Amino acid sequence: MQGVIKFVKGWLLFSLLWGIFMWFVSWQAQSKEIGMVIVMSLYAGLIYQALMTMVARYKARRSQA
Repeated sequence: MQGVIKFVKGWLLFSLLWGIFMWFVSWQAQSKEIGMVIVMSLYAGLIYQALMTMVARYKARRSQA
Protein backbone atom coordinates (compact mmCIF):
# COMPACT_ATOMS: atom_id res chain seq x y z
CA MET A 1 0.00 0.00 0.00
CA GLN A 2 2.89 2.33 0.73
CA GLY A 3 4.13 1.90 -2.85
CA VAL A 4 0.75 2.94 -4.22
CA ILE A 5 0.74 6.08 -2.09
CA LYS A 6 4.28 6.90 -3.23
CA PHE A 7 3.24 6.38 -6.87
CA VAL A 8 0.20 8.65 -6.54
CA LYS A 9 2.19 11.38 -4.76
CA GLY A 10 4.86 11.32 -7.46
CA TRP A 11 2.23 11.31 -10.19
CA LEU A 12 0.35 14.29 -8.79
CA LEU A 13 3.50 16.27 -8.01
CA PHE A 14 4.93 15.80 -11.49
CA SER A 15 1.54 16.56 -13.07
CA LEU A 16 1.26 19.81 -11.16
CA LEU A 17 4.79 20.95 -11.98
CA TRP A 18 4.53 19.88 -15.62
CA GLY A 19 1.17 21.58 -16.04
CA ILE A 20 2.42 24.86 -14.59
CA PHE A 21 5.59 24.76 -16.68
CA MET A 22 3.78 23.95 -19.91
CA TRP A 23 1.12 26.59 -19.24
CA PHE A 24 3.69 29.36 -19.10
CA VAL A 25 5.88 27.99 -21.88
CA SER A 26 3.38 26.86 -24.48
CA TRP A 27 -0.26 26.24 -23.66
CA GLN A 28 -1.19 29.79 -22.70
CA ALA A 29 -0.03 31.09 -26.08
CA GLN A 30 -2.04 28.34 -27.80
CA SER A 31 -5.21 29.33 -25.88
CA LYS A 32 -5.76 25.81 -24.52
CA GLU A 33 -8.85 25.27 -22.39
CA ILE A 34 -8.15 24.76 -18.68
CA GLY A 35 -9.93 21.39 -18.62
CA MET A 36 -7.78 20.09 -21.47
CA VAL A 37 -4.65 21.42 -19.77
CA ILE A 38 -5.49 19.51 -16.59
CA VAL A 39 -6.17 16.28 -18.48
CA MET A 40 -2.99 16.60 -20.54
CA SER A 41 -0.81 17.23 -17.49
CA LEU A 42 -2.39 14.30 -15.60
CA TYR A 43 -1.68 11.99 -18.54
CA ALA A 44 1.90 13.24 -18.78
CA GLY A 45 2.36 12.72 -15.04
CA LEU A 46 0.92 9.22 -15.19
CA ILE A 47 3.21 8.20 -18.04
CA TYR A 48 6.26 9.74 -16.36
CA GLN A 49 5.56 8.10 -13.01
CA ALA A 50 4.94 4.71 -14.63
CA LEU A 51 8.27 4.93 -16.44
CA MET A 52 10.10 5.95 -13.26
CA THR A 53 8.51 3.05 -11.39
CA MET A 54 9.61 0.61 -14.09
CA VAL A 55 13.18 1.95 -13.95
CA ALA A 56 13.25 1.69 -10.15
CA ARG A 57 11.92 -1.89 -10.23
CA TYR A 58 14.49 -2.83 -12.89
CA LYS A 59 17.35 -1.40 -10.82
CA ALA A 60 16.09 -3.18 -7.70
CA ARG A 61 16.00 -6.51 -9.53
CA ARG A 62 19.47 -6.01 -10.96
CA SER A 63 20.94 -5.21 -7.56
CA GLN A 64 19.46 -8.40 -6.06
CA ALA A 65 20.97 -10.66 -8.71
